[in-house]
Amino acid sequence: MEWFYQIPGVDELDTAESFFEFFSVPYDPLVLRHCCLPVLREFHQRLRQNVPLRNMLEEAPRAPWLLARRLLTESYQHYLPERTP
Repeated sequence: MEWFYQIPGVDELDTAESFFEFFSVPYDPLVLRHCCLPVLREFHQRLRQNVPLRNMLEEAPRAPWLLARRLLTESYQHYLPERTP
């Protein structure tokens, strides 16, 4: 997971909101307030599980940021209330 900590600026993130703002992931503050710990826990697990995927990424400068953004988005979406049409 050290690839994640090598993303410039990630070591300054200290709140759930700061992660969402840093990775430009849209979120509802009311929803996040109620599920921020489970979302961040799942995000951490996804980061650890995707080390092999990270190792296969091309070495583009934004590749780690884009992967982390996708994993944070997936973690958040997992806790969104189900929407009925």
